[in-house]
Amino acid sequence: MQAIAHEVRTPLATIRTLTRLLLKRQDLSPDVIKRLKLIDQECTKQIDRFGLIFRAVELETTPHKRSIAPLGAISLTQVFEQNISRWQQTATQRGLTLDVSLPQKLPLVVSDSSMLDQVLTGLIDRITQMQPPGGHIHLEATLAGHQLKLQFHSQPDVATCNGKSKWTPALKSIGQLLMFQPETGNLSLNLSVTKNLFQALGGKLIVRERPQQGEVMTIFLPLETRRIEE
Repeated sequence: MQAIAHEVRTPLATIRTLTRLLLKRQDLSPDVIKRLKLIDQECTKQIDRFGLIFRAVELETTPHKRSIAPLGAISLTQVFEQNISRWQQTATQRGLTLDVSLPQKLPLVVSDSSMLDQVLTGLIDRITQMQPPGGHIHLEATLAGHQLKLQFHSQPDVATCNGKSKWTPALKSIGQLLMFQPETGNLSLNLSVTKNLFQALGGKLIVRERPQQGEVMTIFLPLETRRIEE
């Protein structure tokens, strides 16, 4: 799987580099620029997805499930600023809405910025795959003692579920790490592996099912030590 992830990422990285070189030209029409930007976005999305799969395999094959990256103080404000728009775009593409409630000032947390970015994006990808069109996702950040709590509330649209109490997406398991959605061809990490990734990043993921009300995913991240002492 690591070899496959590498083989997929390498040509995508080449395509993205060439696309970005083209975007520097001054003689492109607005329509061409728009299409090139879409290519860039899709390449980045798949590079990150397969990069995350690569790191997940690395973690799962490590005997003692050690941290997969050096952990340090990071700014969640920056993580959200860089990603909220594309998370909302992912939700929109799947017929969903996503809104975010953040405190005025987010504290620093202990994790790895690049990996946390990818794992959160992977989680958003999974959540949007698990929801029927017309549903709504709410992300809220709050303080919880010496931790920051990120909570995803998934609320399906009852009308699109044909009166069923629970909508079940067509997800199939591939081996011990991946889930596959035949309708879209999307690959995502399964829940067990995702939990292990958050643990390796210094956090914890808890999933709670609510009958007829959707799913709640809660992530706890430790606050940076100096913040706690203050």
